Amino acid sequence: MQLIGFFLGIIALFPTQKAKVGNKLSKTAVSKRLNGVSWYLFRGVYNHLLVKYKHILGESELKFLSRFKDAFAIDGSVIKLCKQLEKVLKSVHKNKAALKLNTKYSLKLEALTKLQVSSGKRHDSRFSFVTKESNHLYLVDLGYWSYKLMQKIIDAGSFFVMRLKSTCDPLVVAVTAPHFQHLVGKRLSEIRDWLKAQSNLETIDLVVQLSKAKNPRFTKNIRLVGLLHQEEWRFYITNIFDATFTPSLIYELYALRWQVEIFFNVIKNVLSLQNIISHNKNGIMIEIYAALIFHLLTRIVIALAARKTGLSIHHFSFERSAKLLKGFLFPNIHLFFCQSLQALDEIFFTLITVIAQMGQRQSSHPIIGLKQKLNS
Repeated sequence: MQLIGFFLGIIALFPTQKAKVGNKLSKTAVSKRLNGVSWYLFRGVYNHLLVKYKHILGESELKFLSRFKDAFAIDGSVIKLCKQLEKVLKSVHKNKAALKLNTKYSLKLEALTKLQVSSGKRHDSRFSFVTKESNHLYLVDLGYWSYKLMQKIIDAGSFFVMRLKSTCDPLVVAVTAPHFQHLVGKRLSEIRDWLKAQSNLETIDLVVQLSKAKNPRFTKNIRLVGLLHQEEWRFYITNIFDATFTPSLIYELYALRWQVEIFFNVIKNVLSLQNIISHNKNGIMIEIYAALIFHLLTRIVIALAARKTGLSIHHFSFERSAKLLKGFLFPNIHLFFCQSLQALDEIFFTLITVIAQMGQRQSSHPIIGLKQKLNS
């Protein structure tokens, strides 16, 4: 509890705008203080809290997508830095500095489980996220596309869903419906006009070979599903051949990858990570993990509020809960540094009650709708 109080205190002192005398530390003061603390301490606290968070969630929340042990959205995001860091963290733009956050985001936990911080110039494909543990689902952004990655996921006994790369022209080797048999042996480019002419066709389900090389290294048959969306065909590839996962359901699964984009927006704008103030890598890493710790602490309070109300964590708005949490903490932050654990318990019980009553979202979360479909 005292460790949590320490990190909450640090976050409360981070300047989000020009510091006012007697209100917050100046940016220079914060930057100097961060030089004397190793960022590994922050990462250790985050990993410790992540274990506790999984325990708090319990089996009921983790049953979502029970076909898989876990489901991950894989994506990256870039944060601009001051020009002084150009030699340390290069940007794709000349004479500028930027860092890239490559993330492995659990849809079951709604939390980050792996992070790689690198130069903004580093390619996404160098992010290693596939675990040796089998039966995981990876919803992968197009920037990570590679046959090597697909093979690695398949060899691990796991599954993926990705958008079809525009330059890939797969060969149809099998079909799931007899009336599509005439498509076998043709490439996708050869059947696009035929697809556009089918006025009553909204989805298509094919088995394809992706590589066009004469002696391809990647020879696995892959499932290609297509959906007609606003008069345009969208194609996705996956190694999920289970017929219960229809093309529409595969599309909805991939659409859940948007949750990691929402996560990036939250940590950048709600938790002020968009404006990093440190001028060295150690300070930058501390700021990143301080934001992640606050994100996870908010998730923990949401999980406890969900348990209190009997609702799912997906019924609660993170942004609203984080604002309530900050609003409650700032005038009471001094209580986190007292020696009485009873006083800290009382604060958290109050926080849980506040979030339970006022932290629920107004609109439906896409995971709730998908849960209902999977359970029907």
